[in-house]
Amino acid sequence: MHSDLNSLIAVFEKMKANGWNTEDYLKWGFFFVDADKHKLESVYEELRSRNYTLVNLRLLKDQKWQLQASKKDKLTPQKLHQRNLAFNELAAYFEVELYDGWDVGKID
Repeated sequence: MHSDLNSLIAVFEKMKANGWNTEDYLKWGFFFVDADKHKLESVYEELRSRNYTLVNLRLLKDQKWQLQASKKDKLTPQKLHQRNLAFNELAAYFEVELYDGWDVGKID
């Protein structure tokens, strides 16, 4: 996944404009995709050791697996950018096809 700091800054500004408190804890989701489920399980074991929670490990229509892990965290655009770069490296280390990006949600 290509991570662009300027784009992330714009996303955070839009979130703030829509009433999100981006300085508080939010639920951040991160996605990895590969045809080999076992590679994704290895990625998750690494993430689990860093306090991420497994949200989903599901088979997609194209016969590839998608791992979604989440963590309640306080992130800035800079921290999210660094996380994206690190997750690209993590995917490469485990020879996973793709770090497929992130999403964010409010904590109820």
